[in-house]
Amino acid sequence: ATDALSEAYARGRWLLGLLVLQSTSSVVLDKYQELLKDHIVVTLFLTMLVGAGGNCGNQSAIQVIRGLATGSLNTTWPCFLRTFRQQIAVGSLLGVALGVGGYARVSLSGGSTTDAAAISAALAVIVVSSAAAGTVLPFAFARAGVDPANSGTSIQVLMDVAGVTITCGICRAVFAYVAQTHHLAESITSAATAMGAGA
Repeated sequence: ATDALSEAYARGRWLLGLLVLQSTSSVVLDKYQELLKDHIVVTLFLTMLVGAGGNCGNQSAIQVIRGLATGSLNTTWPCFLRTFRQQIAVGSLLGVALGVGGYARVSLSGGSTTDAAAISAALAVIVVSSAAAGTVLPFAFARAGVDPANSGTSIQVLMDVAGVTITCGICRAVFAYVAQTHHLAESITSAATAMGAGA
């Protein structure tokens, strides 16, 4: 019973901290209320995006945790840099591939070209970011004397919050750019029409 209480206490503290961290995603969502209201496509695919980030980050974390456990990796700076570069390369390839898949998924569901571009761009950035975070966390935990295995759950929560932030930020930028471009094109067309009528 004592062992069970000790384990529950140790895990409970960690889970409580992650719960508090994950709750900050609501702050991000509140900040982007207008975006989510005007572009329902972001809400529809948000779970897919943050899920991809958590899965990719967890894969990278598992690679590092396994390496640290077997001794094929250590916490020295050269080993970290070598591993980090490799995981960034893998994450970039995955980001491009999943970005293309995300574009197709949005298009097939009836989304516009702008919707598909925004979602796929966010997906690509999330995947690369999660690969980076999934590599850094186990090394950081190991250096700090914390069990690197904790990075598995931590990366899921971290990418939930980061994924929401990245998605909303990129989508807002893409939608604003497209709207500005359309407005500029309409202004030029109107000016050209007015000049033609005056002539």
